[in-house]
Amino acid sequence: MRRLSMDLRTWMEDKVRRNYDRVLLVFEGKEYTYGEFDRNVNRAANALAGLGIGRGDKVGIMLPNVPEHLYTWLGSMKLGAIDVPINPQFKGKLLADIINHCDLDAMVIDQEIYDDTRREVDSVGRKIVYSGNGLRIADEGVSCLSSLMDGTSGENPPVTDMKGSDVASFIFTSGTTGLPKAAMLPHTYYIHHAEKWARIMQTSREDRFFCPLPLYHVVRVTGFLTAIASEASFVLGRRFSSSTFWEQARETGFNVFAGHFAIYDMLLNMPEKPDDRENPVENASAVLPRCLDRFRERFGVGKCYNTFGMTEVGFPCIVVLEKGDTEDLCGPPGNDFEVKIFDDADEELPEGEVGEIVCRPKKPGIIFNGYYRQEEKTVETCRNLWFHTGDLGYMKQGNLVFKERRSESIRRAGEFVPIDHTEEVLRSHPQVKDAAICGVQSEIGEQNVKASIVLRDGETLKPEEFAAYCQKHLPKFAVPRFVEIIDELPRTPGTEKVQRYKLRERGTEEAWDLGRR
Repeated sequence: MRRLSMDLRTWMEDKVRRNYDRVLLVFEGKEYTYGEFDRNVNRAANALAGLGIGRGDKVGIMLPNVPEHLYTWLGSMKLGAIDVPINPQFKGKLLADIINHCDLDAMVIDQEIYDDTRREVDSVGRKIVYSGNGLRIADEGVSCLSSLMDGTSGENPPVTDMKGSDVASFIFTSGTTGLPKAAMLPHTYYIHHAEKWARIMQTSREDRFFCPLPLYHVVRVTGFLTAIASEASFVLGRRFSSSTFWEQARETGFNVFAGHFAIYDMLLNMPEKPDDRENPVENASAVLPRCLDRFRERFGVGKCYNTFGMTEVGFPCIVVLEKGDTEDLCGPPGNDFEVKIFDDADEELPEGEVGEIVCRPKKPGIIFNGYYRQEEKTVETCRNLWFHTGDLGYMKQGNLVFKERRSESIRRAGEFVPIDHTEEVLRSHPQVKDAAICGVQSEIGEQNVKASIVLRDGETLKPEEFAAYCQKHLPKFAVPRFVEIIDELPRTPGTEKVQRYKLRERGTEEAWDLGRR
């Protein structure tokens, strides 16, 4: 039985010893063996250590999908530091608030992002800039990642006294209202869920994984770390492109795709080609049952998996989908979790009745350690010894079936839109008196953002001007697709809470469509 104290460094270095000369990472035509990759991780670790970073320090990472993101993440881990990956689209007050909330000790940031966020990042003591084109920055007090790594050893940094229960990462989640919450994930969380995916998919050294999704999400588990658990190789994609996806598969030979629900709609919406089935892909994860038959028949993919997962708890349910599955079947709970359906009083509901999905682990260290500096949110979410997901579902013959989100959250392009922050930005426009957003159905299966705004007396507003304002101050995924001007927002009498369902019911026919301008 695996020691509960196993940490990521021990686990990773064992995989490296067993596969030292085998290919691990493939990025834009270049291959790195397990040994070469580990030496680069060590260089990043030693570079950070040279700046005084050590156990318990928090290292922010705002990098695109490049090998240096992996080196920085795992280099921090080898020192016992905590990596804090931040969405590179965050900007302005949202970014500043996140940096202050997390008390970052260092920030590794892309040069272009740094150029646009100098003021927000200024409060971080140690700033390290990555420049993909090799240019050296000249700002006083700012280091260059490539220079630091070039000047350090590829040998292992000194061993720190780490435990599996130690926090390895902060991963931001939801933030539907208020600041996105920083879920504290321990080392054992990563190891457990990566090995679980590898075991269920039965992947091995002969497999090659591909993931083009951003590394600041737990896709780092289903993609990169599951490849490590399988002792396989991993193709890192800089970004997802539906037009080049199958070409990449044929060129790199990946046969396991660590995907996301919305991607399969995008692939199915592409024009059909005679060679659609001529590809090496055998396994695909996070496939919705409604896409299953069309996806498998068109592209010839053998096994497709659906899951119920969240940043805080990993993946309590994973299932191999069968032909004809149409409900959002997530499978039975594994032997590592209990999953139940509760009513509003936290009483269990019988099979077939819809209620809130709750879960709890049967093993220690496989869910989050709580939200950083948000103890009340942690207690609220984990009340009565169950993690409350905020999702609705029901049980069917021992299987979990997902129904919908219980909250008013908006998910777009794989991201949860921070509602409070987005509305604050919209209200800050000089011509806008009040504003609210809601989610409306998208043609690719997730949601588009619709903004309803009330103008100040006597003011007018041009769509292109408002679009430019939103693009300047909001992350791309939070910029409204649709905007309507109304006389007043519908609110609940007494509490004055915005009735978003009424905004949703108004539809988009009378709204500006900023996505088509």
